[in-house]
Amino acid sequence: MKPEWKSTKGFTMLEISIVIAIIAVLAAIAIPTYIGMQKKAARSEARAKLEAIALTLEGHMAENNDYGLAGFYTYVCGPACVGASFGHSGPIGTLANMGNNLIYDYQITVTTAPSFGVSAIPRVGGRMENDMTVWLQSNGLKGPAGAGW
Repeated sequence: MKPEWKSTKGFTMLEISIVIAIIAVLAAIAIPTYIGMQKKAARSEARAKLEAIALTLEGHMAENNDYGLAGFYTYVCGPACVGASFGHSGPIGTLANMGNNLIYDYQITVTTAPSFGVSAIPRVGGRMENDMTVWLQSNGLKGPAGAGW
């Protein structure tokens, strides 16, 4: 007669170890891919916001023959989207806060030429902190090369 504590039901330690090893290999492949897709999506959102801001600036140019007061403006977005106003009629703060995905701060440089540059700078402490700064200029230049333009 078999002792009750010695049952043949269940998994052996070897079987459990093999399953854990397979899960570890799958995780080692999937996690970097997932992080890469998150970065690509965040850059895509930043590019879309930059183009929306540029379109607003171009609309202001069509109506007023300038892009706004010359200067350097930063939009650090949050619930109230704090931003420097430069006499612009467009909803720059609203555009910078679209989607409420606060990964980037947006900077606008307006010159008297007239021309502008808009940059999406990864927010310090955010998940994109060490990623590239995406930018676009009024003359059509976009960068950097690896940003997916």
